[in-house]
Amino acid sequence: MHFKLLCQKILPLQVLLVLLAFSSCEATLAPAYDQAIVGKVTESSDLAMRFFAEVDGGTTNESFAMREPIYNTLIGAFESLKLQAKARPVPNNTALEKINELLKSKGSGAISGEYPSAFAFEQIALTFKKMKETDREQGIKPLALQAFKGQIEIFLDQAITYESFLKR
Repeated sequence: MHFKLLCQKILPLQVLLVLLAFSSCEATLAPAYDQAIVGKVTESSDLAMRFFAEVDGGTTNESFAMREPIYNTLIGAFESLKLQAKARPVPNNTALEKINELLKSKGSGAISGEYPSAFAFEQIALTFKKMKETDREQGIKPLALQAFKGQIEIFLDQAITYESFLKR
């Protein structure tokens, strides 16, 4: 009899303690804002746009050796950003949906994948790798240069929008 009475008084207390413990937990909807990533994105995108301005009229493979160090710097910068972005927790779909709505309102494509900005950084690095290969082999015509630049601008827009959204 005493055991039953004791359980009736202690069980509600245990439930209350469990509820209090869980009520202090925060649900992470997206990774934390990281000023270092935003700063590096800004620096790397500035370098990329200055590089595109320098080669605006196209390139020849004879002068590729002068541009190779810039390609290497850009590829390394965006691969590094990919690793930094992947080191953070994966956001939930609600945060990503809001970001995609914002991108859609700007006329940009939606972000997909588990690590949205990391995916964009990876695509930028891959585009610069392809651009480097093309430049080395045959040079780049102005129209092809605009295509490379356009693709990089799309992924930069996605990454910058996502990273800026995290600051909220």
